[in-house]
Amino acid sequence: MNSIIVLAASGILSMFVGVFRFKRLALPLMILACAAALALILFNGLGDYSMFMNKMLLFDKFSIGFSAVMITMPMLVFVVCRYYYRKYIEHLSDIYALFLFSLVGGILIVSFQNLVMLFLGIEILSIPLYVLAASNRRNLLSNEAGLKYYLLGSFASCFLLLGITFVYGTAQSFDMDVIAAYVSENSGNLPGLFIAGCVLMMGAFIFKISAVPFHFWAPDVYHGSPTVITAFMATVVKTAAFGAFIRFIDHTILLQTGIWQEAVSLIAALTMIVGNVMALYQTNFKRLLGYSGVANAGYVLIAVATLQENSYVFVLYYMAGYSLATIIAFAIYSVIKEQTSIDSIEGLKGLFANNRLLTSTLAIAMLSLAGIPPLAGFFGKYAVFANAVNSGNVWLVVIAILTSLAGVYYYMRVMVNTLQSNNQVEKVVISNNYRLLLLVSIFLLLALGVLPQLFFDMV
Repeated sequence: MNSIIVLAASGILSMFVGVFRFKRLALPLMILACAAALALILFNGLGDYSMFMNKMLLFDKFSIGFSAVMITMPMLVFVVCRYYYRKYIEHLSDIYALFLFSLVGGILIVSFQNLVMLFLGIEILSIPLYVLAASNRRNLLSNEAGLKYYLLGSFASCFLLLGITFVYGTAQSFDMDVIAAYVSENSGNLPGLFIAGCVLMMGAFIFKISAVPFHFWAPDVYHGSPTVITAFMATVVKTAAFGAFIRFIDHTILLQTGIWQEAVSLIAALTMIVGNVMALYQTNFKRLLGYSGVANAGYVLIAVATLQENSYVFVLYYMAGYSLATIIAFAIYSVIKEQTSIDSIEGLKGLFANNRLLTSTLAIAMLSLAGIPPLAGFFGKYAVFANAVNSGNVWLVVIAILTSLAGVYYYMRVMVNTLQSNNQVEKVVISNNYRLLLLVSIFLLLALGVLPQLFFDMV
């Protein structure tokens, strides 16, 4: 809880920094706030506020692990923000504040122990993102992205609320422990209204993780939103949504495997197929990463469909590797687009000639997303696939391997274009801070791949 207080207070302070024209202090403040919140989580400085919260939040190993990953990623995104918004620094402190408020919502939904807190967390997570997606008022694509995300997100919230109503109407409580006890007492004989409520809530989670059939918003919103906002949505928001989804399943319908396992398995298969097939036809780099995010949501759903005691560790590891690679890709795209106006995959031809650092880091990110050893993307997929095989879902793993081959093709297509010598992209100038960001991200990505057991032991 102390970490939530630090982040929320820092977000409010960031807005006052903007009012009193100390905007250059905003970035150090945000990074220090995230570092302090991360330290409080890792060193068990959570604080005992249970008497005030009435057990509406639960800070266990599960929520601590997801929160730590979510807090780490914005620290990298903030550095990209400083460059991305350098010409519009008057709004930067407000943008930082919205990031932190959204991050607070993410921590709440991976720690919820009460359905009321789940709804509040999702709204706190989402509302700042509606604003951020449309924050580039001069760009029609950004306006469209914000409107589309707001409308579809509102519909998803309606499904969530209706589902919570049905669950409360049958279980007579918002508390997850009471709901879990109700499921155990009525095992095999759950009312249809309770099942309908769970299905509606699952629909809301599927929207948030951009899985089929509620995935159509993701490529459009990713493409139109400012790149730093897209990086945040593709990493922090998706990690938070998966954490909340797993906690919901674990406390409600885990015992009723016939209700959720087959449905989630089917959604996982369709998401992998649709995401990878659609990515093959993309020419815009941001839309490619959008459909890549859809495909990767399908791979993570394999672990959700085969949920066991420690499956969340594999999900967390996968999301950490995916998030690092995605932030690297978006950071490189951002600086290239800003200086050369290139936003297509074909436009990257000859990038290596004058931009070797950018090309090398982009190649490592693409290799990790493709699942090539010894990078984190490979071990993430291996852990998820091995867990599924041990659970008997071999058919899901077969589909995952086949679709991964398609993924290798479109990720390699990006690399091949950057290495072609018949064209040259002009020199892209990056600051020392930006260069440090790329090197730190690559180091973390390699460390996750080379030392996966260290991550598992920490979690």
